[in-house]
Amino acid sequence: MIKESLLKQVLVEQKELLKPSPDYVERELLSKISSLNKLKHIVVITGHRRSGKSVLLSQIINKYYVLDNIYYLNLDDERLASLSLKDMNTVMEIFTLLFGKKRVIFLDEIQNLEGWERFVSRLYNEGYKIFVTGSNARLLSSELATFLTGRHIDIEIYPFSFREFLAYKKFKLSDTKAFYRAEVRAKIRKFFDEYLRTGGFPEVVRYKKMALLRTMFSDVITKDVVGRYKVREVKTIREIAHFLISQAASEFSYNRIKNIYSLGSVHTAKNYIEYLVSTYMFIELSKFSYSLKEVQTRIKKIYVVDNGLVKAMGFSPSQAVGKLYENLVLSELKRRGKEVYYYKDKRGREVDFVIRENQKVNQCLQVCFDYEDETTLKREINGLLAGLNEFRLKKGLILTSNNEDEFEINGKKIVFTPVWKWLLEVEI
Repeated sequence: MIKESLLKQVLVEQKELLKPSPDYVERELLSKISSLNKLKHIVVITGHRRSGKSVLLSQIINKYYVLDNIYYLNLDDERLASLSLKDMNTVMEIFTLLFGKKRVIFLDEIQNLEGWERFVSRLYNEGYKIFVTGSNARLLSSELATFLTGRHIDIEIYPFSFREFLAYKKFKLSDTKAFYRAEVRAKIRKFFDEYLRTGGFPEVVRYKKMALLRTMFSDVITKDVVGRYKVREVKTIREIAHFLISQAASEFSYNRIKNIYSLGSVHTAKNYIEYLVSTYMFIELSKFSYSLKEVQTRIKKIYVVDNGLVKAMGFSPSQAVGKLYENLVLSELKRRGKEVYYYKDKRGREVDFVIRENQKVNQCLQVCFDYEDETTLKREINGLLAGLNEFRLKKGLILTSNNEDEFEINGKKIVFTPVWKWLLEVEI
C-alpha cells in the first residue's frame, strides 16, 4: 500500500510538469485531437518510449483544456512502482482532495498498472473523459479488446517528422517557391542529412546525444520485453533486436531467426519478433497479396521506427545509406497512417511500398538513393512499372536523394522527387 503523503507529493509535482514550455514543438497530431475532444470515447495514444507521448498530453491539456480542470497521473514514475489497482480509489480521493472534482483524466504509460482496463472502464461508465498513453501495442490491444471494445479511439505517435524537426530548429519555409532558391535548398539538405542519420526522437534532437538512444534500447528490452513477457533468454532477445536493427529495410523470416539463434521452434521466433514489434521499435511490412492468409504467412520486411536507433546501435555504414532512406520513408508513411505493403512479382521485380486505401491499392512508391547508377535506376523503374501494371495505376513515384524529373514510359508517368521535398510537401 503506497503512502498517501507520497501520493500527494507525486500528483502535485507531476501536474507542475505539465505547464507549457517554450522549448516544445507543437506536435502535428494536435490537429487530429481537436475533433476527438467532444466524443465520449477514450483516446488511446500509443508509441515508442520517449517518442513524445507525455509532451503530447501536456500540449492537449494546455491547448484544449485548463490545467486546473484535469487530473493527471504518470505511471512511469518510479515512485509509483508499487501502485496497484487497489490503490486507485485512494488516488481518485486524493485527486478530489487536492484539486476538487474534475471530469477529465489523463493516464500516462497506463500499461504499468496491472488490471488498468477495469479501472478505466469504471471511469468511463462514471462519465469521465479519458486520455491514456502506452508503450506496448500487444498488451494494450488485448486489454482494450476485452473491456473497452467500441469505446476507444487509437492514435499512434512517432518521433519527430522532418517538418517537426525543422520546427525545432526554428527553420520556416515562407512558401513552396522557396524550394527553388539555392541557399534555401542547401540549408534544407543540411538539416535533412542530420535528420536522416540522427532521427527524430525529441530528446536526441534537443541534446544531440546518441547515447540516449542506446539507453532507450536497453530500457525497451529490459522493461517492455523481458519484464512484460517474462522472457528468460535475455541475451538472445537482445541479440535478435540487434540483428533486426542491422537488417533495417530488408527481408527476413521467422525460420531464419530460429536457425541463427538456435531457438526451439519457429513459433518461439515469431513470438520474440512480436514482442519486439509490440514496443514500437520495429515495424513489420508484409508482402502484398489479395489473400489474407498469404499476407500473414509470406516473408516480411523489417524496419526500425527511427533512423537514430540504426545509427546509435552501430549499423549505418556508408554503403547502407539507401537503406536509411527507405527506412525513413516507411516511418513517414506509417506516421501518416497509411496502410502499407511491399510488392514483388514472380520475376523478382519489386516495389518498395504499395499503399492501399479502401481495399484498393492507389499508389506505388519506390526509393532510389543512387539515381546516377544506371543499373540501379533501371531496376527501380522496372519494378515500379511492374507494380503500376499489376494495380492498373497511371502514375508512380520514385523518391531520390536530390533529383527531380518526370517522364512517361509505356503509357505510365514516372515522377522523381527528392525525399526531403516529399517529406515537406505531402500532407499528413
